[in-house]
Amino acid sequence: MIRALGLSAGLLLLAGCASPVVTRIDAAVPAPLPARSSFAVVTPPGDTALAHRQAIDMVSAALTQRGWTMAGSAPEAGDHLLFVTLSDRPAAAALQAGDDAGKASAVIGPAPDRKTAKGCARRDHRLAVRLTDRVTGADVYSGSAAEYHCKAALDESLPHLVAAALDGLDGSPGQRMVERAGVR
Repeated sequence: MIRALGLSAGLLLLAGCASPVVTRIDAAVPAPLPARSSFAVVTPPGDTALAHRQAIDMVSAALTQRGWTMAGSAPEAGDHLLFVTLSDRPAAAALQAGDDAGKASAVIGPAPDRKTAKGCARRDHRLAVRLTDRVTGADVYSGSAAEYHCKAALDESLPHLVAAALDGLDGSPGQRMVERAGVR
């Protein structure tokens, strides 16, 4: 009986780890994108963490593979400015946007629930990509991807986050969730 309980507990743990990784995607394309455009990377001030530099490099490479041209590091060099944001935070903390008075106005990163976590959720890995018109400042593309993880490191989920955050460039804007196999 005790052996059966131990086996059952082990199987339940494995089932939790075997659940799929759910990627939450949000993409917006306010206007049709030009077919062949150039972009310049806008780097945040100060010392950028290694993972953030890797994310910028991976997003730049993915845009180049899609026909975009990297114009250099000077913001005045490209038709568009590329902003890349990367975060790794405790999943239990929900992120909210607020107004100048401090009143919450929108949820940016919700806390996990059964639909979005599918297993354990200790960390929230999130990547946001924004392309703006260099002259007008108008957003031409905004995409984000996020995943909850228990064991996976940020560098393990980063390639999937980059692909998912740029998925809307092909004309599929909106919010959706996709499942993939991988380390939770």
